[in-house]
Amino acid sequence: MSTATGEGIELAKSLDESLGRILGTELLLESARDDRPAPAPVIETISGLGLQGVAVDEEHGGLGLPLADRVRLAAVLGRHLVPASVRDDAFGAAPAFAAAAAGGDGQAADLLEQLLDGELSTGVAITSRHGHRTFALKPEGAEMIVLLGTDRIAVHVTGGDGVEVIALEGLDPGQGLCRIEVEGAEPLISVDGPAARRVRREFEVGLACEAFGSAERTLELSAAYADEREQFGRPISSFQAVAHLLAEMKLGLETSRAGIGRYVDLDGEERAGEDDLERWRATLAHSVPAAARRACEGAIQVHGGIGFSWELGLHLHYRRILADQYLLGGESASAETIGIAYLERRRTG
Repeated sequence: MSTATGEGIELAKSLDESLGRILGTELLLESARDDRPAPAPVIETISGLGLQGVAVDEEHGGLGLPLADRVRLAAVLGRHLVPASVRDDAFGAAPAFAAAAAGGDGQAADLLEQLLDGELSTGVAITSRHGHRTFALKPEGAEMIVLLGTDRIAVHVTGGDGVEVIALEGLDPGQGLCRIEVEGAEPLISVDGPAARRVRREFEVGLACEAFGSAERTLELSAAYADEREQFGRPISSFQAVAHLLAEMKLGLETSRAGIGRYVDLDGEERAGEDDLERWRATLAHSVPAAARRACEGAIQVHGGIGFSWELGLHLHYRRILADQYLLGGESASAETIGIAYLERRRTG
């Protein structure tokens, strides 16, 4: 990833330590066993860390962190499998409200203040570029749905006229997968143009970074296990097959790290246009979750039989990575997006 500021590195380190104390494997497994989110007091404790303000500028009550710091924090959230509701509030809803408030929307400013104070819960959905229905991870009791479209952000009141939220069975039921259908409903808040595109683009990059962080954690667990587990009197890390598998996992994640860093660097270049950033976003949306998925599958293989056990918890990382890949368009659709963009660029020279 691109070089973070000294403040960002310290903040990421502090967040990593705090989440390690709050979200232990046993707690996550207990919630997953009952198909429910983490207990409300746990989510409140996490919210108390101030994550809601990481993607909001200081003018609107946030931390004003640069993108290089925010992607690092998103990876930390993935390492600890922070509930999707916390991630979505921080990287989706808060910057959406801030963008509307920057445009002079007083209601958005009020809602942003409530969100930063932990008094408002939302669900965030990425509307598909391919005409499919819109899906979201909506926590129970969420009062608003933030729809991140290609060129527009629309905020709707949950249960309002013309807004239907249909609960679905998903891979990780506790995260609240649902389908959103909006028919003729006027949004409470809307943002159009470059500001809307930037919020959506950075939210998707945040999802990719979360998948990266989750996979990086499985690699760390695998490397440690391979050094400890002995077979025929030797650590299994000394066997070529295991060593090569760990190396392939590392290579895929380091390639992802470089790609994320390039996006951050490009975002800071004055000559970079929206088309350049969009191409990189599409590339990350496809390549990073794919590499993360391969790394997690490799981690399960390195652990052997216990890799498939419930108690180890690797399946929790696998669930999150698959969910992020799906929210980013899925492997096939994201590849199609990149292919279309490439052919269009070739056609126009």
